[in-house]
Amino acid sequence: MKTEDNDKKSERRRAKRTYSSFVEYCRVEDASSKKIQAFTENISTTGICIFINENIAINSFLLITIYLLDGSTPIETKGRVAWTRPSDFLNIQGKNHFDAGIEFVEIGEEDRARLKYYTAKYGAIMPAQKT
Repeated sequence: MKTEDNDKKSERRRAKRTYSSFVEYCRVEDASSKKIQAFTENISTTGICIFINENIAINSFLLITIYLLDGSTPIETKGRVAWTRPSDFLNIQGKNHFDAGIEFVEIGEEDRARLKYYTAKYGAIMPAQKT
């Protein structure tokens, strides 16, 4: 049964979300930084939520490579860290982990269309999200 709070939260979502398998990212401002692998919690046409081992500052810019579960060509994009929070999976092997919401700021229209198709096709298999 949906509550009013759940209805309000889902109305705030700008786009349908689903899974991808993992991403690689590096910081834009640090040209020497190597790509780091991260797991995704969900993805949409407007952004991605990732599970990471470091707390990245809000408003940092990342270069991101997104690998989709359908095995298609990875998507290359630039994103802005919109928010971070401690993950539900804290203290795995004594380390803190974080969830980070990344808003796409540079993504090609063809890749955005691919994400729209991907989330429409695979979004039905995504379990209900926690509020």
